Amino acid sequence: MLAEWWRRIIDRAFAPYSVSAFAFAIGCVAVATGVRYALGWIHPAIVPHAAYFPAVMLVALVAGTPAAIVATLLSILLAATLFVHEGGELGVLNSTFFALSSILIIVVAEAYRQLLHRYQQQERQKNLMLRELEHRGKNMRSMVEAIVAQTLPDDPDAAQTIIGRIRAVSSTNDIISHAADLHADLRTLIRAKFEPFGPFRASLEGPKITLPADPARNLSLVFHELVTNAIKHGALSREEGRVDISWRVSGGNLIVTWAERHGPEISPPAERGFGSRLIVGCMKSLGGSVVADFPPTGLVCVISIPLKTAPVETEAAP
Repeated sequence: MLAEWWRRIIDRAFAPYSVSAFAFAIGCVAVATGVRYALGWIHPAIVPHAAYFPAVMLVALVAGTPAAIVATLLSILLAATLFVHEGGELGVLNSTFFALSSILIIVVAEAYRQLLHRYQQQERQKNLMLRELEHRGKNMRSMVEAIVAQTLPDDPDAAQTIIGRIRAVSSTNDIISHAADLHADLRTLIRAKFEPFGPFRASLEGPKITLPADPARNLSLVFHELVTNAIKHGALSREEGRVDISWRVSGGNLIVTWAERHGPEISPPAERGFGSRLIVGCMKSLGGSVVADFPPTGLVCVISIPLKTAPVETEAAP
């Protein structure tokens, strides 16, 4: 954000052919002249144009080609007037070398500026498209939710279950679209599922890990199903209930452990419901696995995903 803000300030303040751009060029040359005077005191035989190379480069990068040409001409004039006697008969050669070098610097700097300009245009276009897609996606989600609710008017629980799953994927898409690399942070993904319950119902522990889009969506559905189950039958059905979620990287896999505590006493289900089958299906699509245990103290679920299909570990959590 700071870099983007600074770039905009420079673009507006030092537009090519603007008064501020030429003033910046004159200022840089003046500073270079002062530096050259100081260098002359340190070593009288120093090259006359030594201090002007950085000035021309800075002006070319910040203020553009016209201002850089002015800086080059001023540098040659000042060096010839003030310092060329220190270079003796090599003054003309030094001036010619400086002029040619400055032309090369200006050409390279202008190419860089044009490349940066195209990149910025592409970024703006990409951000515009992402915002438009996000807007259309929300409209589509609202329409689908309305269709589901109208299709199942006599079964509101089933309708809300389907709508909840749609929103789980949609919220993950929002996280992905707002990330610079179109990845989702695992901690952010999990925390979003617990926002309605406050910060103290779940403890999260693990390194910072980012997930590509497909694994993020699948894991979002998995966590949604686990949270939904915890609300109906597990730890989140009681005020004192808590969920401990931890993750680590081991043997080329991402291992996520979901452990509920202080909830009602549970027992293994007689048969596997749709939510359980959905979790297994999501894991199979990633080449992973899920193991659920049902001790009386609360559900313990261990999820394993191969790193090659899912996350990228970035750094350890503080």
